Amino acid sequence: MHLRKPYAVLSLVAAGVALAGMLPAHLTAAASDIPLRQTIESRNGQVQWNPADGTITIQLPGGDATLTAGTTAATVQGKALALTAAPYLVNGSTWVSTKTLEQIEAAVRSNPLLFAFSSVGDSRVDTKTPNLSQQDLVWLNNSKVVNRMEKEVVAQKSSMFFFNGDMIMGYTPNSDANVLNRQYAFWRGMVSGYYENGVYVFPVPGNHEVQDVIKTPDGKTKKVATQANEDTWRNNMSDVVIDQTRTQQILGQQVTWDPTNFPKAGTDHITTDQSKLDYSFDYKGTHFVVINTDPAGNDSHAPVEWLKQDLDAARTRGVKHSFVFGHKMAYTYKYDATVTPGGLDADPAAADAFWQVIQDHNATYFCGHEHIFNVSQPKGGKAYQVIVGSGGSPFEAANPTGVASDRMYAWATTRVYADGRVRIDAYGFDDQYGPTQHITGFDLEQGF
Repeated sequence: MHLRKPYAVLSLVAAGVALAGMLPAHLTAAASDIPLRQTIESRNGQVQWNPADGTITIQLPGGDATLTAGTTAATVQGKALALTAAPYLVNGSTWVSTKTLEQIEAAVRSNPLLFAFSSVGDSRVDTKTPNLSQQDLVWLNNSKVVNRMEKEVVAQKSSMFFFNGDMIMGYTPNSDANVLNRQYAFWRGMVSGYYENGVYVFPVPGNHEVQDVIKTPDGKTKKVATQANEDTWRNNMSDVVIDQTRTQQILGQQVTWDPTNFPKAGTDHITTDQSKLDYSFDYKGTHFVVINTDPAGNDSHAPVEWLKQDLDAARTRGVKHSFVFGHKMAYTYKYDATVTPGGLDADPAAADAFWQVIQDHNATYFCGHEHIFNVSQPKGGKAYQVIVGSGGSPFEAANPTGVASDRMYAWATTRVYADGRVRIDAYGFDDQYGPTQHITGFDLEQGF
């Protein structure tokens, strides 16, 4: 196991198409100045050029900043900063003065990064999914996307990774544990590298893990969660929900959690044991909650009563932020006019009740189910829903929609700072596995 310092993002923005030559460039660099990329990489940082928006993303220990070539105006850790000298271009490379870099690093140290976490869901595929390897046709998982995202998340220095369900195909006849166990084993093997590279994976149950397809009396079929599938989930996931030895090794300390804190039968229309399907914990002043959005007997519903009590208790403890992870989205992203509600909003009143709890506690909800990326603030409120159901399953949007990220394999990385600032960035790549792009980024306090 490796305990690593979290890294955050520093972006160099070259004013639109400046890096293509629109900004005045210097013929030569000053003798005392330094090339930005080489300097960052020599310090074990990483540099990523994004041609879509003309940014260079640089990962440095502890903070983020945005600079503009040709000007001293900058933003470091979300605050305006006037640089001692403007960055400039020489033959397509960015140069800065040593004093400018020292100034940025000092500003970063003034508000250190506490930790970063990433989130995505939905890597399962079926035999009709095109362009799969023979391996993935057997195991029904998009291993190419899963493995690439692992490398990207590890490189971003996240210390936690929340996978928001549908990591297996499931839907076996009569909740066949033999088939499910094999699929779980393959997925667990794929993500084992996270743990060995300093990232703790927290699993979230999805409908493909807990539901079966059954025949109804009228001869039709229906997807229904079963107690047997919930038991199989526990048999395959209990060891990481939560292993305090590993949290100590990976996160540098144990998380604070109560293994008896989960929705009980008789509340929220719960009829079965929900242990290890719903759980919550605190880490460095931040609260994390995982919910099962398809409990047996109450499919497509969140445990609203339990969630409210859990978030109330977290608020009483004085946590700064709360993040909730579930599989089904509260509100479906309608990327075109044909889309119908397919998440918790299949029961609009129940979805609204769930969202009221999220909004009342100023929480952020990460989810999947819809195989697409989208961020929104439902009901005109301040709380965010971040759909990242784009972890390898067939795209929800079968055809281009005019929004490039609707057909990207995408994930979100969140960074939490000592002063309470929270930054969420989304990254993705297309189905041709082209360069990774920065899709969007925003501070929770400022909006997007």
